[in-house]
Amino acid sequence: MGKFLDASMDQNIIALFSESLKKTANGAPLVMRRNDLKEQLFAIREQAGKWTIEVKEILEFKDPHRCLNRYHLKLANLGTFDVVATHRMNSRDLIEGIDEVYYQIPQS
Repeated sequence: MGKFLDASMDQNIIALFSESLKKTANGAPLVMRRNDLKEQLFAIREQAGKWTIEVKEILEFKDPHRCLNRYHLKLANLGTFDVVATHRMNSRDLIEGIDEVYYQIPQS
């Protein structure tokens, strides 16, 4: 979502996320509704610079509306982070919850 912050972003947010989206990172609330997501992504881009994501694994849960994604988030200004994120979908298959836990990978 945050890789390309362009004109299609608003349409992508509406197509992917429910209005009641909640997003946390390491237990701290980041987004309390869908309309806040764009601002949060722009704020991160301002601080972190461009980023790339290297997917490590995607795991399904017994609940078909949940999954777990693990990836390396490589930020131009801040280094690389190992991220584990659970995603929760609603009955209309829109993402309504994202809970991320992450730590920075030390550079060798």
